[in-house]
Order: sequence, then C-alpha cells, then structure tokens
Amino acid sequence: MESHESVPASASALTPAVAAAAPPSAAHVAAIREESRAYLQSLLNKHLLVHTTDGRMFRGEFKCTDPDCNIVLAHATEYRQPTARQRAQYAAQQAAAGQSSRVVMNMTSRYLGLIVTPGHHIVKIEVEEFTSQLKRPPRPS
Repeated sequence: MESHESVPASASALTPAVAAAAPPSAAHVAAIREESRAYLQSLLNKHLLVHTTDGRMFRGEFKCTDPDCNIVLAHATEYRQPTARQRAQYAAQQAAAGQSSRVVMNMTSRYLGLIVTPGHHIVKIEVEEFTSQLKRPPRPS
C-alpha cells in the first residue's frame, strides 16, 4: 500500500504575504487636511451640479459642507427627469400626431432657494466652470 504524506498548508502558503502598512505620519495627515480644506475653499461660491440617489439634480452656489458631507447650496434649482408615465403619455401624443418615434422631453425644474443636500444621498458632484471664470495669465503689455 502506498502512503502519501499530507503536509498541512499554512495560511501564508495559500495567500501572498501582506506587509502591514505603516500608519501615515501626523505631518502627512495635516498636509492632506490642509490640501482638502484649500480645495473646498476654492469651490466656495462656485456653481455645483449635485446628483442624488433618486435621480434629481440640484444646481446652486456652493456655500458650505460639514463632516457628514452634507452640502449647502444657495439659489438652488431642482431638476427632475420625467416619470415613466409622462414619457409614455408624450410618446402616445407624438404617435397620434404622426410625429417622429423619438421622444425628447425636457427635465422639469423648480427654484428652491437655500437647500441642504444630505451627504448620504449624493451620488456625484460636478463643478460648473466657464471660460470667463478661469484665471488667465496677465496679458503682455
């Protein structure tokens, strides 16, 4: 009878060794915080487009945020996608009128003013920058 020796497989043989990462130094953490703060300050009073989990978008002037990632926008406007029912009704109207089969609808909007968008509902944030807002090098004289 043949006998096979079984060699116990250790965990280190099955998975690659993962080197423990050294925690970042206090100076590194402070530098990251200062860089983050400066970036947020550069966004103050700029127009943001905030997308939320329910498909809405809010456009307004960025005023502040907090540790929970809530965002305060001034002069905000809410934009909503048309509902499935509205799209179906519009498509039926287009078909009855003999117009194209492609349905194009605008988003509905309403002015809200000063709003707080909860951080846990935010999916994406876009900064609106126009060429007139960008810093240009001084013109040679």
